[in-house]
Amino acid sequence: MCHRRLEFCYCRVKPLRETVKNTFKLASPVVKTYKVSKTFKAPLDFCFAWCTDFRADDNKMTGSKTKRHFLERSRRRFVWVTTHKEGRNTVEGIRAVWLKAPDAWHLDSCGDGREIGDYKLTPVGSRTRLDMVFHVTYDDPRKAEGVREWVQGAKREWDAFGRYLETDYKASVDKGSNR
Repeated sequence: MCHRRLEFCYCRVKPLRETVKNTFKLASPVVKTYKVSKTFKAPLDFCFAWCTDFRADDNKMTGSKTKRHFLERSRRRFVWVTTHKEGRNTVEGIRAVWLKAPDAWHLDSCGDGREIGDYKLTPVGSRTRLDMVFHVTYDDPRKAEGVREWVQGAKREWDAFGRYLETDYKASVDKGSNR
C-alpha cells in the first residue's frame, strides 16, 4: 500500500516538476552580427574627422529625439550617456568610443542594449568607404532583429549622416578649409 502511494505521488509530482522547470527556464542571450557599408564623396581624413566629431546635437541629423550628455571627450576616447523615451519610461545607456586614428574607431554600449561596433574607413579613389560591423546582444532571442531589418535601419541612418558629411565637405572645399 505504501509503495502504491509513493508511485501515485510520483506520477502527480513529475508533471508538476516538469511544468515548474519549463516555466522558469530562462532564455539564453543571443548575439547577432550585422554588417553595413557606406561610401562618401570625401577623402578619408575629412571622413574620419567628421565621423568622430561627436556632438550633443548629432541626433538632429537623423530625426532622433535621443539626448546626449558627455562624460568624457579626449583625443582618444568619447564617453556619453544617451537618454530617450520608450513609451512612458525614460531609458538611459552609456556609449564609449575609442578612436583608432587615422582610419578606425570602436563603439561599446550598454544600459539600453548591448552593442559593440567596429568602424573602418578605406580610401576608394577620391571617395571613402566606411565598413561597419556590429555585434548586438539580445537578452530575449525572440526580440532579435532580423539582418535585413537591422541593416535597412542602419543604412537609413548613415544615408542621413552621409548627406550632412558630403554637404560639409563641399562647403569646406568651397571655402578652402576643413571642418
